[in-house]
Amino acid sequence: LGWAWLTVPPRPGLPNAGKSSVLNALLGRSAVGVSRAPGRTRYFQTHFLTASVRLCDCPGLVFPSRAPPELQVLAGVYPIAQLQDPYSAVGFLGSRLALPPLLQLRPPNGPGWTAWELCEAWAEKRGYKTARAARNDVARAANGILRLAAEGRIRLCLTPPGFT
Repeated sequence: LGWAWLTVPPRPGLPNAGKSSVLNALLGRSAVGVSRAPGRTRYFQTHFLTASVRLCDCPGLVFPSRAPPELQVLAGVYPIAQLQDPYSAVGFLGSRLALPPLLQLRPPNGPGWTAWELCEAWAEKRGYKTARAARNDVARAANGILRLAAEGRIRLCLTPPGFT
């Protein structure tokens, strides 16, 4: 009868939104693991701030989206390491940004840049080579370009539909 209970609704969020970091800040210690890559929190965790205040951390919620998978990767919702085809995400980024001048890449031989050519030029510039044939490692280059975008070193800004 004499107890007052404070109930706060859960605050779900997208992966990599900072839920675990906020919990650690509130507790004043590293109680849960954090990472720049999404998917670090794998299960529901409970920590007590005081005897009557309980903090819970859970994996991010990903709802079916109408956003293209490439944009989900660039937004940090889907882990880059789990991509089957990183070239489409590089192409998505390259079609919206002038990547060759940003990355200071040499001009292509053909009329324009494809995602593959962007990755090949980046691999050549960075010295990424395959182990056996010593060819340019375009897969590693594609992941590298996507990580630059995920870390904010390449910035992609999109305007909302209908916004002028």
